[in-house]
Amino acid sequence: MLAVDIGGTKILVGLVDAEGTIVASEQVATPAREGAEAIIAAVAGLAKQVLAAAPSRVSRCGVGTAGVVGEHGEITSATDHLSGWAGTQLQQRLIAELGMPVTVLNDVQASGLCEGVLGAARGKRSALIVALGTGVGGSLVRNGQVERGAYGIAGSVGHHLSPLRQGRPCPCGGTDHLEAYASGTAMELEYERRTGRAIRLREIAALAEADDAEAGAVIAEAAEVLGAVLGSANNVVDAEVIVVAGGVLALGDRLLEPARAAARREALGLSRAVQIVPARFGPTACLIGAALAAFGAA
Repeated sequence: MLAVDIGGTKILVGLVDAEGTIVASEQVATPAREGAEAIIAAVAGLAKQVLAAAPSRVSRCGVGTAGVVGEHGEITSATDHLSGWAGTQLQQRLIAELGMPVTVLNDVQASGLCEGVLGAARGKRSALIVALGTGVGGSLVRNGQVERGAYGIAGSVGHHLSPLRQGRPCPCGGTDHLEAYASGTAMELEYERRTGRAIRLREIAALAEADDAEAGAVIAEAAEVLGAVLGSANNVVDAEVIVVAGGVLALGDRLLEPARAAARREALGLSRAVQIVPARFGPTACLIGAALAAFGAA
């Protein structure tokens, strides 16, 4: 299956088999400031390179992309990381470019499908997946299928209200969402606000390990908000497991242990026993999940 991962910094295109093995791939930097047509051209160019090396004919394509994806594979909304991406008829355009059926879903939905079918939630009836990176994304997988919801946003825990109300702006335009507290970007901004020093999350993590009080406090606050949101969100969706993915996961148990404790405090009844576990797949999860979606559509 041909699979595509369209992100804010990179475009990855590959051939993925039914077991989730990537057998060939090509990658380029996303022309994020050049508009939708430049992004589609980059995808088509990479796809042609990958298909030229395919051992047999490829009949379908799966795509995981940044932005909210509508029922017909259109980008209904997107942040300004990709200029002009909102409103793009992505499925329609790629069908025309590639000459094959195309299945499009959001990148975190694709990653969630990978974790639900092959990864940390394999064998579970339902899973809530949260991706912590530059932003915070989420998806919901039930019985091996992504649950999109009525508007394509089911599982979007990054825009669940935080229990803290400090007036922090969220990139979506809202205020005091989880993303404004527990994303990597949010922690970097909070450390700078407290100390006047602008440093990357990995440096904050190293300082916390060295018992730097402010670094430890920033991570502890993010963990508390994350856990409280996951516990209360799961009271609504009632998932069997919660999977945490993304670059912020590098903080490990310094983030996850207090988040688990906070989640238990907010959880209802037997859901206090729901496990919060790290993802098994890394940066390739979106590509593999996009292929799985295409296999499912076939």
